[in-house]
Parts: sequence; C-alpha cells; structure tokens
Amino acid sequence: MHNQVTSFWNHIVALFVPIIIFMVVGGLRRSLLEIHHGILAVLAALGLARLITQFLKHRVGRLRPDFLARCKWDKVLEACTGKEQTIVDGRKSFPSGHSSTAFSGMFLLSLWLAGQTAAWCFHVPRPARTISSSQMTRFILTLLPISWATFVAISRVEDYRHHKEDVIVGSLIGIASAWICYLIFWPNPFSAANFDQRAFGHPRLLYTDKEYERTVDFELTALEDDAANVV
Repeated sequence: MHNQVTSFWNHIVALFVPIIIFMVVGGLRRSLLEIHHGILAVLAALGLARLITQFLKHRVGRLRPDFLARCKWDKVLEACTGKEQTIVDGRKSFPSGHSSTAFSGMFLLSLWLAGQTAAWCFHVPRPARTISSSQMTRFILTLLPISWATFVAISRVEDYRHHKEDVIVGSLIGIASAWICYLIFWPNPFSAANFDQRAFGHPRLLYTDKEYERTVDFELTALEDDAANVV
C-alpha cells in the first residue's frame, strides 16, 4: 500500500512552510530578528524531535504492522526473502517518525501564530469586533497547522505503517520538541503579560547583559584624521 504522505513531502511541509511564513512576515516587518529566531526555532525543533525519535527507533524498535509483507517469508528457505533495507526498516516502528516530524514543525507554527494573535490567551483585551479581530477566527487559524500534523499521524495507521501507540508517542515527541524550542526564542503564548503593547508578537532578546550591548557607535576617527591631513 502506498503512503498517503511520503517522508519527503512530510519533511518539506514541516520545514519549509514555517520558514517561508517567518521570512515573509519578518520581511514585511523589516525584522531580521524575527526571521532569525523563527528559522532557528523550527530547525531546532525538527532536529530535537529527530534525535529523540531515531534514538528510540534503534533502542526499542518494534515490528511494523506490515512486517510480514516486507519480509516475504519463504517456507522452504525458512527465511525472509524481501529487500534487506525494507526488512530492517520494518523493525523500526516505534515511535512514528512521520508524526514527530509533522508535529515538531506544525505545532511550532501554531505556537507562533498564537503568539502573534493572542488566540490562546483569552484574557487579552480585544479591539472593535471585526473578522480579523475575532477570537474564533484567530483560534481556528492556529489549529490549521495542527490539523495537517494530525492528518499525517492518522495516515500512518491507515497506511498500515505504524501501530497507534507509535503515532501517539511520536506526536508527543514532536509537540514537546516544538514547545521547548519555541520557548527558547519566543514568549509564552498563554501568558497575558507577554501581550502588552511593547512586547506583543516580538521574539525574545536572548542577550540582554551589558557585555553584549553596544554602548558606543562605530567611529571613523582615524580615517577622518587622515583625510584632514591630506587637505
């Protein structure tokens, strides 16, 4: 049976959809910091999820539901006659890599959308009622990326590639990775304190110590002195 969502397209969507959105929004706002933090957050989330998933796949393993089809058991030889790589991959069912990848990228995007719109923080005051300021509209918008990740996870059970436990654990790995990496670079989308007029939608400033602050502007004193001497 074919895959409804291939590994290639799953990675493309989980990685490049958030990056493109970060770049477009950051470009419109002329904020290199937002682009920088957004790209680093999604790369870190996908990297962390993949690290945990691959560790568990090699540590736990578990046969996939379609392992017998991959094995192509020969009664005479009493051995599997399928392709070696296919058989080996059939022993790495737990956890679902598709699920962890999809949720690490898409849940991070949902967190970012919630951080930009305050959709998950119901204590933030709202402006006059319009479609763009509707709490329901914003809430639904933040659920769209999660809906895609959920579809990917469900498709792995439908395609007979994973057990339901594999998909659940893989999804939780992706969610946890996205949550950790998002909070490194962006404020908590559930906290009303992060939605005041000054900090609304802005990324964290990772370096605030005085040693990292530039207190003196660059000067071209020596160059100016040389020019004066020439005259």
